[in-house]
Amino acid sequence: MMVAALSLIVLSQAPGQVSTATEKVGESPRTFVLELKLGPYTPLLNETRLPELGQNDPGLYARFFNNEPMLMGELGLEYMVWKKFGTLTVGASVAYAEKFKRGIIEATGAPAEQSTGIRVLTIRPTLAYRFDWAALKYNVPLVPYVKAQFVAMPFWFIDGNKLSNYQGIPGQGFAYGVAGTAGLSFMLDFLDQRLARDFDSSIGVNHTYLFAEFSFQETVRQQATSLNFSSRHWLFGLAFDL
Repeated sequence: MMVAALSLIVLSQAPGQVSTATEKVGESPRTFVLELKLGPYTPLLNETRLPELGQNDPGLYARFFNNEPMLMGELGLEYMVWKKFGTLTVGASVAYAEKFKRGIIEATGAPAEQSTGIRVLTIRPTLAYRFDWAALKYNVPLVPYVKAQFVAMPFWFIDGNKLSNYQGIPGQGFAYGVAGTAGLSFMLDFLDQRLARDFDSSIGVNHTYLFAEFSFQETVRQQATSLNFSSRHWLFGLAFDL
């Protein structure tokens, strides 16, 4: 009788054991996506030209910075709102870029004693979709994604150690617009799944990705200065499912 009872208990528990075997043992819930990015950023400021220089003016950014790109760093955090066939997220990112170079005396073209600089802060509320269904279900390591973003950009032009001023117009302002981003992630779990499980159990990172993305950003020109902070730029980085 006791053997029969034990057998019934084992058989009654077997389906539950089989069902959990298809899941990743000990995996923590996926709730957020954290992104760390770096890449070159060059705003389309060359469309702003000085009338007095005419055709000889290469553009604002070329004149002061020789078209050398800024290095942009960006931090993003998104919340997963839907996880059925891919992952839909909402969130925001904050990016910062700056460029300083020795100023030029416009009358003579000689280098100035003080530096000229530009600082740009970019805030992007984001709606994103990642097609990670194949990666999570069949271990396909490539995850394409797209993002739609609103862009808010405070900016500052620096002359030496103070805010610049050109013909009574202060060298600061606020640009806004929209951006579209397309990217491709490579899931690093594919390389070492055991290490990925340890990473999850120790600090709660479900999956880790390397990614590259291209952004097409359009901003509204500032009426007072006709500055255009639109851009087409690449960013590269690491992403974590938390």
